[in-house]
Amino acid sequence: MSLPAAKPGGRPELPKSAGSGRPKPTDSGSFGRAVADAPQENAFAPGAAVSCVLKLTKTDSTQSTARFLAEQGAQDMTLVWAEAQTNGRGRMKRVWNSEKGGLYISLILRPKFPPERLAELSLATASAAAAAISKYAAVETFVKPPNDVYARPTSNSKMKIAAKGAKKICGILAEASGDSRRVDWLVLGIGVNVNNTPRLKTACSLKSLTGKWWDVSTVLRSFLAEFKPAYESLR
Repeated sequence: MSLPAAKPGGRPELPKSAGSGRPKPTDSGSFGRAVADAPQENAFAPGAAVSCVLKLTKTDSTQSTARFLAEQGAQDMTLVWAEAQTNGRGRMKRVWNSEKGGLYISLILRPKFPPERLAELSLATASAAAAAISKYAAVETFVKPPNDVYARPTSNSKMKIAAKGAKKICGILAEASGDSRRVDWLVLGIGVNVNNTPRLKTACSLKSLTGKWWDVSTVLRSFLAEFKPAYESLR
């Protein structure tokens, strides 16, 4: 049920919400146990940015959990956040290594705009992530369409990275349910390498770029501050 990239002059086709494609509780990786293991106190208060937060120490995939919640009627701007994932995934079913130290979230959205604007939201999400990372950590970022974020040290930084300067620091996965006229729900999965050590040579983290540790919850707040206005402008 991954949202396909929009073709030039066309619009993405969405799977219907009913039928065999509907996620079942088992798809979320023992969802009941994950919820039971969730901390009673959230280090991140919902505030005005999100409607509610499910904070997990570890889960197989925030995306699977969020999809299950979306099918159960979770409200717009519900946030699923895990400190680590055992089966994180990106676009085209690629593995997203999700060791503790990174930011791994999925946002449940119920957009009111037509499906043809989903590709626009995906790009806006990447732009929000790029802006948040750049403003918080003072590194240079840019978006590689459709929605990957690359980073490199600022020109006055003493840190150096190889291979043409920039490496991937953030990935985004969009999965939706609906039909050709409307979107029932959209789940945006965002992974940011913060203090974790990426396994791929083509990837980097804020720690590898700057040599410093960064507060993951602040990265999240920074992203939401950039994303919320962009989302509201499209709604």
